[in-house]
Order: sequence, then structure tokens, then C-alpha cells
Amino acid sequence: MKHARQLLIIILLLLSAFVFAENRLVLTLNDAFETAIANNSDIQKQLIALEGARRVKNASWNMFLPEISAVTGSVSNSHTLYDGTEKLSKDQKSSWRWSAGTGISIGFSTSIPYKIKQNILNYQIAQTTYDKLVSDLKMNITSQFYSLTAELKNISILKEAQKLAKDQLAVVQANYNNGLASELDLLKAKYAYQSTRPKITQAQTTYNANAANFMLLLGLDPSTSFSLKGSTATVELKLPSVNELAQKFLDSRYDVQQAVQNLTSAELGLRTTQHSTLAPTLNLSENFSTGNEIKDGAPKPSVTGSFSASISIPISGWIPNSNKNLPIKSAKDAIKQAQISLEAARKNARQDISRKAAETRRIYESLEILDLNCQIANRAYELARVGYGSGLVSQTELESQQQDRLTAQQSLMQGEISYITSLHTLANALNISYEELISLYGVK
Repeated sequence: MKHARQLLIIILLLLSAFVFAENRLVLTLNDAFETAIANNSDIQKQLIALEGARRVKNASWNMFLPEISAVTGSVSNSHTLYDGTEKLSKDQKSSWRWSAGTGISIGFSTSIPYKIKQNILNYQIAQTTYDKLVSDLKMNITSQFYSLTAELKNISILKEAQKLAKDQLAVVQANYNNGLASELDLLKAKYAYQSTRPKITQAQTTYNANAANFMLLLGLDPSTSFSLKGSTATVELKLPSVNELAQKFLDSRYDVQQAVQNLTSAELGLRTTQHSTLAPTLNLSENFSTGNEIKDGAPKPSVTGSFSASISIPISGWIPNSNKNLPIKSAKDAIKQAQISLEAARKNARQDISRKAAETRRIYESLEILDLNCQIANRAYELARVGYGSGLVSQTELESQQQDRLTAQQSLMQGEISYITSLHTLANALNISYEELISLYGVK
């Protein structure tokens, strides 16, 4: 019975652990991307704007539709109150008529093709805005994802250091009991062990707060339990020159794309304004009307039509500084401003690519030094432990070597995470995926 009860307890514990694992959200970086994109309000609003721009673009043909007036009808009465003869019949004194009409008109302006191009461009602008929002969100998620990964690794390193300090405290306690260690050594060992607790608590508190913010970024409940899944392996890049990188990727960046689109929009605005203000407009119209008297024996109503064609030639737009001419000058100024903005965007983009490529190289070069320093610190700590066991190394020196080892491990871990983040940052600066960056320039 006792063994059966123990077996039942074990089964219940395993089931509880299984349920807990099932309820725990496991997130890869791509999972985080998809979740955040689906829940982000700014992206959802931009999707609506994108759909609206697409609808207008696809309906641009309606600029060629004619204007059709609604059928209008009226009833009128003409009557004579007194004609001086008093010989008019009742029908002559008062008569009723009805009338109805409709019309169709269409105007042709040379500005219509530019308006259609503007609708197409507006859709492209909305698409670029959406893509940039997604890209910025992904970069924010990537930064927080690897920051949380670093914090988890730091907690693991601190817990390992705590375990070593606890083991060392047990050794010193045994030596103290056997008269081989002083009370001061014991106090130092206790301090070394107990001082690891607030560090772990602080690291865990920081992680919990950042994890809650990460869940909010994904649009999830901040109390959601989750774990991160992803590789932190480092890959060396062999990057070409900054000029080659800029030549290949500069124009694909969203900031440059938006600057180009703003310039194109300004140019289309000028063309539209010029053609609307200076070019003639052709107007065609056809009107139909019918009507008759309302009385017995009235003849069948006739239908008449009238067609007109006219060309409207604007004059005021050609007069300098007129209210029709000034918008043309403003449109030309807008083009100059957009050209300046595009040139500045290209310069800033080139500098951004250069800076991020250099940062990636710098961090990778530091990894070798950090790794070597970690190896040295590990070896020094092992030798110090052996020396302490032999009585050749003091407790203070051993603790110092342990702290050096902890610092070296934390520096190497942070360097590796910083390098991975810098790769994603560089890929974002080139507007390509992380996988494409590694495929193009990763050292095999």
C-alpha cells in the first residue's frame, strides 16, 4: 500500500509537470514576430489604410465615368385671371403641363493620367509605410528577445557561482571544524555565498519586469508564462566594403524608398497642378427633355435632345502670381525640398550602414579576446581551488579568482548576445533577413 501511494504521488507530480509544460508558451523569434504583427494596433490601422489606398487605386478608372444627372420632373400651371373679354373658356383660363429631363456630361482633362499615377503611388507609399512598421517592430522584438536571453544566461551563471560558493563554504566549514581554517575564513566564505542571493534576486526581478514588457509588446497578457527558444551560436561575417554594401542595398532601405516616393509624389503634384491650371478641358454633354399638357386629347409627348461640346481654355493660370499660378510655384518648391530630403536620406543611410557594419566587426573581434579571458579565468580558478586545498592559496585569493571567473563568463555571454543582435541590426539596416545576411556573407 505504501509503495502504491508513493507511485500515485509520483504520477500526479509528473502529470502536473506535463500540464504546466503544456500551458507554458514556447517562443522562437519568428513566433514572436507573427504574434506581435497580428496584435499590434499601429500595424492593424495601417492595414486598413493600405486597403483603402488599394481600393482607390483599383477604382482609378472611375475618373473617365460621365456625370449623369438624375431624372427631374415638374408640374406647372398657367392661368389667366382676367383678359378683359370674359370670353375665355375654362380650359383656356387654366392649363396644366408636366415636364421631365435628364442629362449626361463628361469632361476630359490632361491631368487625369497624373491623378491615376498618384493613386498608384499612394498605394505604394501605404505599402512601404506598412512594411517599415513591420520591420521596426521586428527589430524591437529582436532586441528584447536577445536581451531576455542574455538575462536568463546571466541568472544561470549567477546560480552556478552560487553553487560553487556553497560548495566552498562546506569545505571551509569542514576545515574550520577540524581546526584547519580560521573563523575569519569561515565568515568570508559565508559572506561570499550569501552575497550571491541578492544578485540572483535582482537579476530575476529585472528579467520578470522585462518579460512582462515583452509580452505587452507581443500583445499578450503580461503574466503569460513563456520560454524562449533560439540559437545563440555566433557566425563570422566577411563583409565587402561599405561602398559595395551601399551600392547594393541603399535603395532598398525603407527610409530611402520613402524619400524617393515623396519626390515622385511632388513631381506628380506639379504635373497635376500644371495640367489642371494651364491645359484646356474638353466638355461634352447631352440633355433630354419631354413634356406635355395635362388634358384630355393632348397629343403624345415629344422627346427632344440637345448636344453641346466645349473647350475651356484657362487664362488666369498663365498670369504670374495669380491665385491660379501660385500653386504651380509652390509645387516646384515642394520638388526642390523633396530632392534635398532624398539626398540627405541617402547620406544618412550610407553612414548608418557603415556604422553598423563597423560595429559588427568590432564586436566579433572582441569575442576572441573575451573567450581567451574566460579560459584564463576558468583555469586560474581551478588552480586556485587546488592551491587552496593544498594550503598554498588563501580564501581571499580563491574568492577573488571566483569573482574574476564570474565576470569573465558574464562578459563573454554579453559579447555573444551583442554580436548576434548586431547581426540582426545590420540585416535590418540593409533591409534583408538575418538568414539572407548569413547566406551572403557568413564564413562557411
